Amino acid sequence: MLAYAPPDSSVPVMQVLHQAQLALKHGDVAHSLVLAKSALARAQAAHDLPTEARSLLALSQADRMVSRFRRAQETAQRAATLFQMCEDTRGEAEALATLSHTLSVMGHSEEGVEAALLGLKLNADAPSLSQALSYNYLGVAYACGGSFDRADAAFRTAIGLLEDNGHWMEAYLPRVNQRAMEVSRCFFDRYYQGQFACLERLGKLRRASVRTTQAAPNLLVFQGAYLKTQALLGLSDGFEACWLGDLATAQSHADFAQAAETRGDANPSVTLMELWLRAEIAWAARDWQLAEYHCHRMMQLAMSIDNEHMVSIAYLLLAQILTAQGKERASQVQLRALKQRENDLRHAALQQREERIEWQLQARASRATARRLAQQAQQLEQLAMEDALTGLFNRRYLERMVPDLLRKGSERGLSPAMAFVDVDYFKRINDRFSHQVGDAVLQELAQILRSFVREGDVPVRLGGDEFVVAFAHVEEAAAHGLAQRIQDVVASHPWERLRPGLSVSVSVGLAGAQSGDSLRSWLHRCDVGMYVEKDTRHQSLG
Repeated sequence: MLAYAPPDSSVPVMQVLHQAQLALKHGDVAHSLVLAKSALARAQAAHDLPTEARSLLALSQADRMVSRFRRAQETAQRAATLFQMCEDTRGEAEALATLSHTLSVMGHSEEGVEAALLGLKLNADAPSLSQALSYNYLGVAYACGGSFDRADAAFRTAIGLLEDNGHWMEAYLPRVNQRAMEVSRCFFDRYYQGQFACLERLGKLRRASVRTTQAAPNLLVFQGAYLKTQALLGLSDGFEACWLGDLATAQSHADFAQAAETRGDANPSVTLMELWLRAEIAWAARDWQLAEYHCHRMMQLAMSIDNEHMVSIAYLLLAQILTAQGKERASQVQLRALKQRENDLRHAALQQREERIEWQLQARASRATARRLAQQAQQLEQLAMEDALTGLFNRRYLERMVPDLLRKGSERGLSPAMAFVDVDYFKRINDRFSHQVGDAVLQELAQILRSFVREGDVPVRLGGDEFVVAFAHVEEAAAHGLAQRIQDVVASHPWERLRPGLSVSVSVGLAGAQSGDSLRSWLHRCDVGMYVEKDTRHQSLG
């Protein structure tokens, strides 16, 4: 096996995931895993949940292709949860399809059906390719649960969605699974009824697959995946030939599958079907020792990859072969062992459900914590932009918004105006009436200034007794009228409610924005205008 180096960190992470998908499509699972792991590490380091979900899904799909079902199930479950948290229904549906497949082959067909059905609901408005994927794995879940008619209907729906839209290559997957389902149906018919009830359906599906191959001229782009597909289809032909009595043809299909395995990465799913077929051939030839040998190998391999569906078939097949030899006691031992394994599997499934729920709760808690921290950061940022005494914006906010205010004014061809408001003789108010009364004056002045602003206008306390109102939608001439109104409202305000004998007046300096202005230059002109206005008014009073 080739050793692949992780991709260069300069390659965008989404491009790395795309390369992982291409490697998997061409059967290079090892390379796909290296790429997906690299993408996952980068996503986790960046706290990028959407990309983390995509990376986990890529890992799950690669592990599933080489029958690492337990690891694939765990990562698919995590991916589905993260997609749900990110409100990515398309991604969640794709993860649920992978999760459904892994759960089903691991003996949890009920959960597999639930995952596939949920994926279908989420994929209701998705393209035909995505919907077909969900139907395909719904079929697998039904087949593993022994509901063969429902499985066949799901596979036919998937095939129709794909072939009607020209996806001939993709239709090979549900066709392979449909034929594998029919092999299982025949096997269980023989086990429970003592005879094959419908071998003719295997022949019909074989002929349909031949027509599909003829209609799809570029199937070889599958490369490694194509070899697995051809091997599985050939093995289905082999079961049909074996059960019809043509052992030589069945043997040739088993040998072809074994040879296909040597031309690519070993695939336990193909090997399991091959061992099953060889056990059937040996049984038909009454080579009992060889039949039992292949059953035991099949059982061991299925257990090693957690393929409980094939574990059950191996136990039942071995029990039948022992019964055929008159070894009823030994057959019952195998059936009891299967029953015990099924009980253990149910107990393990309950434990896994508890663990998955705990993981989901932890993920939800982490998300809630992240949301709370984001809210706190937003609140802190808001507090940093507010004046604590008056609740108006402060100078920091004014510095942030003035460039945008100037830009928008320039775009509209209307220069904004700014009023600089200063409380007259504010020190005397503090000295005569107390700082507490002075603070109350500033708070009521802030309320007065708020009454003059419209949407887009900004009232600001610069500090001390100095205020600014930035008018976004008023010409300078109209702003002068607003400045006078501010002075009049302040002068007529019932200040004596705060303290008998208290009166307050303000001086207002106004300036329109000019080309090339900054906050500093604009404020300076306002400040100068305010002092001119203050001196003029005091001279007239004196």
